Amino acid sequence: MTDKSIKSIGLKEFKEQPHAMLYTDSNIAILNSISHFTAGKEVKLNCLLICFCEKGEITSNINYRKYRLKKDHCAILPPGSIVSGGDGDSFASIKVAAVSKSFLEEIMCINRETLNVMHYLYNNPIHPVGRAASYKMYLYKELLLTLINEPTHAYSKQTRRHHFAGMICEMLSLISEKIPAKEKVETKRERAATIVHDFMVAVNTDDGTHRSVSYYADKLCYSAKHLSYSVKQATGKTPLQIINAHAIGQIKHKLKYTEMSMKSLADHFNFPNPSFFGKFVKAHTGVSPLQFRESQKDEE
Repeated sequence: MTDKSIKSIGLKEFKEQPHAMLYTDSNIAILNSISHFTAGKEVKLNCLLICFCEKGEITSNINYRKYRLKKDHCAILPPGSIVSGGDGDSFASIKVAAVSKSFLEEIMCINRETLNVMHYLYNNPIHPVGRAASYKMYLYKELLLTLINEPTHAYSKQTRRHHFAGMICEMLSLISEKIPAKEKVETKRERAATIVHDFMVAVNTDDGTHRSVSYYADKLCYSAKHLSYSVKQATGKTPLQIINAHAIGQIKHKLKYTEMSMKSLADHFNFPNPSFFGKFVKAHTGVSPLQFRESQKDEE
């Protein structure tokens, strides 16, 4: 095994692969594939990614879970998602739309519904877009492909931009309708939703070495008590539960893809010693770090 640090990718990196590019501007990129970036490695998305499967199917790991993307389905991956793999049929056809975070923030406000949808998508990325399951989304997809394939005109950029903004809002609205009531954020104040959003972004972009509520409270300029209350009210989980879930994901990655010793890993993740590191891993996986590493070898 060799060390494979998680690299962040977004529109900038996609534009460096012109052979896969169908359309690009400052905020949007349409590609035939992103397998160049995800095959045999894990990447963290610095954009919203929508993958349409037109035929065949592919298998990918999304946020450390395996999914199959089949014909007439799409994967909707929020910024911060961890993606790897992309193995599929030789005749599989995928269209990938990438949307910059700045454009996403421009067309959407950070409120309770947005927070609900983004949380839901982290754990439920695959959705139907075929005629029978979601005819409206099917029409949006077909119109998008028509627009990017037609000859350009004086208003091409504006037309595509506004169409894409509408498609994203419509898509997320449809996702919002599917979220079970028990999974919805109950935050009543928009300010509280913003606090939780800022917290989730900070956790998702950390490397797993910071595991205290006080660290994130200081980073975001909130009191630990206020942050804890807002996160608990919105998600039903304590900040520490969310922090630890992210940290164990980072630790699993290192155990699987590196040969770092337990001492080196303990040092890397800021544990006082290998014993504390081992107890943390076992508490969250049910097995010791060495046992987890061995189980991953068996799956390769």
